Amino acid sequence: MRRGLMLTVAALAGLLAMQSPAEAGCGCDKPAPARAAVRPFVGHLGERITLFSSKFVEGETYKVEFASLDAGVSDWSAGKARLKRDLADAEPRVQLTVAVPDVPFGPVRITAVNRAGVVMQLPDSAFTVTADPIPLHDFAESTTRPGFQAGISRDGTLYIPVDVTDVRNATSFVAQGLGFELAFGPADVTMYNEQGFLMQRLDPKDPSLFHIAGGADGNSTALAYWRHEFRTYQQEHRRLRDRYLSDDPAWHEDGTRHVDHDHIVVAIHGTLPDGSGPVPGSTPPFTLVLTSTPDER
Repeated sequence: MRRGLMLTVAALAGLLAMQSPAEAGCGCDKPAPARAAVRPFVGHLGERITLFSSKFVEGETYKVEFASLDAGVSDWSAGKARLKRDLADAEPRVQLTVAVPDVPFGPVRITAVNRAGVVMQLPDSAFTVTADPIPLHDFAESTTRPGFQAGISRDGTLYIPVDVTDVRNATSFVAQGLGFELAFGPADVTMYNEQGFLMQRLDPKDPSLFHIAGGADGNSTALAYWRHEFRTYQQEHRRLRDRYLSDDPAWHEDGTRHVDHDHIVVAIHGTLPDGSGPVPGSTPPFTLVLTSTPDER
């Protein structure tokens, strides 16, 4: 890592540590995701996603094709339709959960079929396949991924998943793409979880949780983000009966929704030097640098 980048990372992380509040505040009190034909709208290989259609019949098995129309490649998954509560409004609906198969990164068309033929089909603007989550930990570390690639949706949004299951302390994260000249501002960054919940929008009027530094020398904008501690959240789910997970892990014993804070997707809607958005599909290979700095206060 070049000295200039090291100084940028250290400065951004230090700035966040000085300004960020030190208390937890999110937990499971998040607005429910909207009703949708597929949830979430982005996923990685092996991730289980859920399809909704009034044509699904409880107990019936369906095959689902994921087709990358740009690459001309498709693969199949399968599952059995079940009647469960919908996270959107807690109403029971027949839904089909399947694993994302091995298809190229980027937008894919989803087609569910049974013995009678096509039951539902979603355009490739509805779902994007991206890279596996990057695991982060509860200690200071710097992760460098040469040749990294991720998925870009039909509307030009880049999706980078991270797994923060092992991060319990308040932590500052700084990320930058070397060799990928993507520029973005606070309004271009949104975070979701693997259930489809909106987790965070960066508010330019409240920069205490993040800082952004412009890229140079062919690199992307650098993003620093502060995540509050999650020990309290984990203790509540272990100790309080109304926070125990039910047989359906999307719900607590008391009937409220359980929000997964461990598997996050960072969505970036940026621009290239010529003002255009990234081409849908896979990013070009670049070096992703991501540092974690625990808050020791």
